[in-house]
Amino acid sequence: MDSGFLNIYIDGLCIVKEMKNQEKVVIVKRIGSDEYSLVKIDNGDLHELEDRGIGEVKNDTFVLKPIELIYLSIIGYRVMINDNEVGVDELIREAKNPHVLTVYLDMRKRGYFIKPVVNGPVDFLVWDKGKSPVSSSPRYMIKIVTEGLGIQVMELLNVLKYSESMGAQLVLALVSSEGVITYYKAFTFKPVKGG
Repeated sequence: MDSGFLNIYIDGLCIVKEMKNQEKVVIVKRIGSDEYSLVKIDNGDLHELEDRGIGEVKNDTFVLKPIELIYLSIIGYRVMINDNEVGVDELIREAKNPHVLTVYLDMRKRGYFIKPVVNGPVDFLVWDKGKSPVSSSPRYMIKIVTEGLGIQVMELLNVLKYSESMGAQLVLALVSSEGVITYYKAFTFKPVKGG
């Protein structure tokens, strides 16, 4: 496990201690390889999750992504999947890409609302601090670039074109092999003809 993730994980444990007095339970059932439908939330409020940018309504079902369940578990929710309690360690072991988890937790720690994008040109949608994901559009789109693997120029240009067409700033999250994240804003500019 990389050190960047461990720092975020330890910070998350501090939040758990604060929430012990008010145990919250999220009960979900698996509806796909990357989705869970909310069955019930005990001692919590569905609007609380929505206001924090966690989960979304799809076809009259409140859907959570695996990464969101990991986050909820870290901040003190008990997570029940298909009637079995699942701990944070088990949820993390099932994470397909540890870099995605590292970036997600880092952005949450920084106070941003962040939503994962499945099978899209970007990995996350991110809202400005203080902006509600329910009532506003994302300000940033994050594309993760893993150190050593890079990104092809044409793919980068396509992702940049996509984010600009959606009115969002593209941010590249370069994740090193040690789990250190460096964020770079990407944008196009048009040269001004001199006279």
